[in-house]
Amino acid sequence: MTTAEWHALQDTFYRKHRLYQMQWAGLDLSKFRIAASSFAGPIALQRDDRLLLEAGSAPMLDSSIHVYSASGQTIGTIEYEGLHMAGFSWNAREELVCVQEDGNVRVFSLSGRDPVSFSLGPEAREHGVAECCFWDQGLVAMTQDLRFIYVNDIGEPKPRMLADAQLTEPPHCWTVVPPHLTLSRHVEVLVATGATVLCVDAAGVQDQLLDQGPYARISVSPNGRLAALCSLQGRIQVVSIDFQRSFSECTAPASSALADIAWCGSDAAVLSFGDEALLVGPFGDTLSFEFDAPVHLVQELDGVRMFTDDVHELLSKVGEDSKSVFQIGSTAPAALLYDAVDTMRAHSSRADEIVRSIRDDMPQAVDTCIAAAGAEPDVGVQQALLRAASLGKSFLTAYNGDKLVDMCRSLRVVNSLASYAVGIPATLVQFHSLPFEEWVERLLHRNLHQLALRICAYMDAPADQVYVHWACAKIRASTIDDDALYRVLRERLDTLPRPIASYVDIAEVANACGFQRLAIRLLMHEPRAASQVPLLISMGQDDAAMDAAMRSGDADLVYFVIFHLFKALSLGDFFQTIARTPAAARLFEKYCTDMDAPVLEDYYFQDDAFAKSARLIVVENLHESDAVKLVANLKVALKMLHNDKASVLEAHAIDQQIKLLQVQQQFSRDISNEEESYIGLTLNETLARTLASGNYSRATKLRTDFKVPERRFYYIKVHALVGRRDWAELARLAHARKSPIGYRPFVDECVAALQYQEAAKYVPKCDVQDRAALFMRIGFYHEAAQAAVQARDVDTLRQVHAAATDPTLQHDIAQQIEQLTSR
Repeated sequence: MTTAEWHALQDTFYRKHRLYQMQWAGLDLSKFRIAASSFAGPIALQRDDRLLLEAGSAPMLDSSIHVYSASGQTIGTIEYEGLHMAGFSWNAREELVCVQEDGNVRVFSLSGRDPVSFSLGPEAREHGVAECCFWDQGLVAMTQDLRFIYVNDIGEPKPRMLADAQLTEPPHCWTVVPPHLTLSRHVEVLVATGATVLCVDAAGVQDQLLDQGPYARISVSPNGRLAALCSLQGRIQVVSIDFQRSFSECTAPASSALADIAWCGSDAAVLSFGDEALLVGPFGDTLSFEFDAPVHLVQELDGVRMFTDDVHELLSKVGEDSKSVFQIGSTAPAALLYDAVDTMRAHSSRADEIVRSIRDDMPQAVDTCIAAAGAEPDVGVQQALLRAASLGKSFLTAYNGDKLVDMCRSLRVVNSLASYAVGIPATLVQFHSLPFEEWVERLLHRNLHQLALRICAYMDAPADQVYVHWACAKIRASTIDDDALYRVLRERLDTLPRPIASYVDIAEVANACGFQRLAIRLLMHEPRAASQVPLLISMGQDDAAMDAAMRSGDADLVYFVIFHLFKALSLGDFFQTIARTPAAARLFEKYCTDMDAPVLEDYYFQDDAFAKSARLIVVENLHESDAVKLVANLKVALKMLHNDKASVLEAHAIDQQIKLLQVQQQFSRDISNEEESYIGLTLNETLARTLASGNYSRATKLRTDFKVPERRFYYIKVHALVGRRDWAELARLAHARKSPIGYRPFVDECVAALQYQEAAKYVPKCDVQDRAALFMRIGFYHEAAQAAVQARDVDTLRQVHAAATDPTLQHDIAQQIEQLTSR
């Protein structure tokens, strides 16, 4: 009968359901230190080295940690060597966290990965660790000098000190309030000292001013609102977490000392006294449960697991849905629907009467039966409730059956996990409180790959993590060579409907186990270069890493490889390595150029890149003001270019620049004004400054030596002569021979210098069609009119007529316009 497991506590019922008959043989748990994981997790046992044991009195006398499932099946053994442990416990990822007395922490994984180690800091190392208290993400350690050190996240450990509680003697007991349960969102420690309790956090210490201690045990409820206190005299209190209100009190049996406290939900506490467990309800009422051996408690979300040497049981509160169906005398619609199934199987007509009586409440009855099935631990009861829900649903036309289907699927998975072979007796509440992927990972920790695959297929979930873990486990256990192991893995992975998302984890394990060739071949299947390249580098496969980075087309990834090679190799080897990949070499050159890195010069020299080396020297000396140094550096560049047959033009240009610098040096020595130094000027600027200083013969020689084109020289000279107002020399230049640039530049330069009279001298030498406009430009309207008449340009005459202010000239222009237009 379902209610046979129920135990009444006032109007509330608690169910004590046997989960397993423990499968470990001949173990006396009193001889071990025990760490049991929540969420139906594994149980770790280590021989208690503080106890004296007779030789042969226990099956395990070594210091190893033996890991069992909740059903007592062996999962594995963790080889532990080191100092005595101050404490150990499981975290939320099913990793065993072991804290040594010297302050070192080691985190072991069931997957076989190497343990992760970190230290609690110099305070713990100097004084040693006395005790530890854990929660699912972190821990608090008490040192021998009675200070508290906490780590909020074991995955990213950052040990910090809590405030000094000024303890002068070890506390009677202490416990942790995890950060997610406190108002401040920081870890707090409740310390029982003297007759009171201290609340210690990072900011300070607060005395709760209690006077009924000393307390032997303190436990905080799962929701963080209540605390259970048990004094040394056996007085049990349930108070608010701020210790301002007391909700219930009772007295514990005096038969044996209190061993542990755990919460059954958020309103009842379970206390273990040797082979007795005492349930204390919200109002001080108690229930006692007797066992054949000392009982150990494991607090869960919705109950307490209790195990001994022989049995493993779950104590939980009976939900309202189950009470509606199974409570004696219940006339709830769900209870009637449940009875209807039995009467229907008995072929009784009364089934029809029952269904008709609850037709209006049928949706509620179906929902209640479905919810009750999820709360029942017995598979047969679950099936009966689901059959009742299915029967009720058949009488409803608009009922959504997804709820029933989902419950069936979830219960099938939960029952598979709870089998003896698996040993994960999770309730439906626990199953839904963790992501599905974490339950799959827990199966993989136990190497139950086949079951994990079936569950993933049944729940329509991706199975990539299963195949990856299977491959890693296969590699760890393999004794065959790389090629044979690669074939085994590929034969299985190639049959998948779609490739697994990543091969990096498998390759990492292969490399760690000494199968480097296998790891390299597996990485060739990795689709993400960003994951592939770092592992190849860590394996010393620099060329393969560079090839993978180049294939990805990701410049940042190529730079990552380049920088690694630069740090790992000698300079010569680095240059030779990147030279084998032209694209990488160009990226390296670009980076060095942008960052002005001096190593680029060594790279060009090593690569015999004479033209690039010369260009680099030229660029570096663009702003060099010391002519002697500049000439010397350019000669070095010229020497490099002479070794490159393809750089003839560049070599000639640098040779000419050197000659120009030498000339500029000579010119600069001939002047006393340093501000007018020739150094750094271009050839045109040098010619202009030489002409502007009146050294016409020197400028002519410079033009001849550097083969300056005649037209360019004329432009420079006209500009310079106008600038220094040397009209005589300008006239000689204009009349010496026919100007190769014409005479328009003469006019333009004079006009720019506002020398209109001088400009007028050269307008007649310009082209006929340009003279009128040029005369107008300098205000010579009479000459402009004559030039327009000569060119027979009526439009320009009209412009002159409009611009002129002399009436006589305007009259003459009008007559000329009339004559030209009348013809």
